[in-house]
Amino acid sequence: MNAQACPTADARLSLSPLPAGIDATLARLAGPLPQAATIAEAWLRRVLSPIGDSLWPEMAWRFSRLTSSGMPMEFAWSSRETAVRWTAEVAAPESDERARLAIAAAHLPDRERIDLAPWHRLQRDARLKYGAWLGMRHAHDTVGKLYVELPAGIALPDRHHHPLLRADGMAWRMVGLNVDGSREYYGQGTSLDRATVGRLADAVTGNGAALETLLAALTRRQELPRPSGLSLTLDAEGRALALTWFIFAKALFRDDTEAATTLGALCDGAPRAVHAALVAGSDDGAWRHGMVGAGIDVKGRTWLQCGLRPT
Repeated sequence: MNAQACPTADARLSLSPLPAGIDATLARLAGPLPQAATIAEAWLRRVLSPIGDSLWPEMAWRFSRLTSSGMPMEFAWSSRETAVRWTAEVAAPESDERARLAIAAAHLPDRERIDLAPWHRLQRDARLKYGAWLGMRHAHDTVGKLYVELPAGIALPDRHHHPLLRADGMAWRMVGLNVDGSREYYGQGTSLDRATVGRLADAVTGNGAALETLLAALTRRQELPRPSGLSLTLDAEGRALALTWFIFAKALFRDDTEAATTLGALCDGAPRAVHAALVAGSDDGAWRHGMVGAGIDVKGRTWLQCGLRPT
């Protein structure tokens, strides 16, 4: 999608208020990424407007599982790109979780390229915790992603079954759907130490040593906390593209300041400036960093990433 095709023309949306933390974070991001921050603001006003109109205003901005505070959106950061990235709820807290996938998909350009039928069937009779989230990345263009909750104990509705998706000890909890047909599966494992993650990365990408080296730097050579998570990215034909290891920041670092210092020291250039803008808000004593990840793709490129609560 071209970056100009953003929801800036609706005057009503331009007046829709955003919580102070989101506004403040966008203002800081306007330093390194002025155009992307402006586009992100317009998108967030549109996507979050149903939450501002909730029938439960006392719950509207603190009901979500996305962040430690319940804020229904978080910014995201990656050391491999310079972009404004975010993930958000798409409906008010009183809305049915089963309706959220369709609502999220309605925001996506080229949404007809994603076959949602198997995912709707999977969720139809299940007990859901959040249903679906919407993700956006704004750089030279705008790219969207659907995050679909996978109910516990279900069989994945996919003709492409990579061996890792059948691995013992992994519980797959969410799938990210992209309009190019690629998918990212997110799961939790109880026995993921650094050597195991390296072996899995070697099997998936052919270069597990590079990810082990990055994990050693991220964890200051400590063993990986357990449980932790993995994501596996497959292309439209089911071929592996990347593997990422995940953990909550509070399980890895002493406090949020240590998380910020460690991640900042392990990157440079424009991505470092974006991370600095995301963490530069007023310290309210709670964790800003949420899920932290380290990934590798089939070309051997590694990166760090994290979700950050707006402040």
